[in-house]
Amino acid sequence: MTGRVLIGVGGVVLLGSLVAGCGADRDSPEEIDPAHGAEQGQGHDAATEPEGNVIDDEVIRVVDDEADVRVDCAEREVVVTADRATVVLDGACGVVRATGRGSVVEIGSAEKIVLAGVDNEITFAEGDPEVINQGRNTTVNASGDAEG
Repeated sequence: MTGRVLIGVGGVVLLGSLVAGCGADRDSPEEIDPAHGAEQGQGHDAATEPEGNVIDDEVIRVVDDEADVRVDCAEREVVVTADRATVVLDGACGVVRATGRGSVVEIGSAEKIVLAGVDNEITFAEGDPEVINQGRNTTVNASGDAEG
């Protein structure tokens, strides 16, 4: 029998698998959760976390606490795991995730905004993004200083 479990760890929601019985095939590869880019069933591993902010052709990842970042989003995915960061994302973004604590994220526009952190404030200047707000004391508003 197999089941799924959601576990909250430091403001991040992890999706894991529960397998009843002893017949699990240990030689099969771990499933990859594309929503989080982490192996299912695995706990938080500092070795897999970037040591600093990452901005490349596909992703903008803000991990440094109290970071002050302004960048053109250029249709990239954005993940803000930092605490008390100020992030301004000009232009159009893909999916924007805020999982840290006490951050302010201003977005020009986004396809989707996902909140899973605590005390985060997200604003967007243009568009009508899909919003998934599973955070605590988090807000999403149409306004802000980011350029659409």
